[in-house]
Amino acid sequence: MEDFIQIVLRFVIYSLIGWLWETVYCSLKAHHFVYRGFLVGPITPIYGFGVLAVLYFLQPLHDNLLLLYISAAVLVTLLEYVTSFALEKLFHASWWDYKDVPLNINGRVAIPVSLFWGVGCVFIVRVVQPVVEQLVQRLSEQFGFYLPVVLLCIISMDLGYTLANLAAF
Repeated sequence: MEDFIQIVLRFVIYSLIGWLWETVYCSLKAHHFVYRGFLVGPITPIYGFGVLAVLYFLQPLHDNLLLLYISAAVLVTLLEYVTSFALEKLFHASWWDYKDVPLNINGRVAIPVSLFWGVGCVFIVRVVQPVVEQLVQRLSEQFGFYLPVVLLCIISMDLGYTLANLAAF
């Protein structure tokens, strides 16, 4: 049960951080507010899944910066490519396009972006995760099983609402 609580809390926290990062970055780049994400709410699940994959699958590499960097860059690039492909096939829409970025692969991923994701993942593992872990522990102790269940219900309703609107669109 404790694993469930911690995984859900980590997922939501990193999905929220990813949404904030992308919204701020795109808004600054466009010089106006740009809402980013697939869902209506302020989370971007690909960030949650990506960070969880790096934290769990690459855990044996966390002490080796070079291997962590390379492996994380490859792992999140694969996730980004597969997610882009799946979203396009399911919804006939593209949520991101790297066609203008050098060394891109079908506009879904690009080597310079992948190199950045590798740096970002090392930063998350080494700097952000210890802070997030303290937050997860406090939330887990204070709310137990209830907070993750409520958060999953909210995300599920958001997903249902988003999918219903996409189908109508």
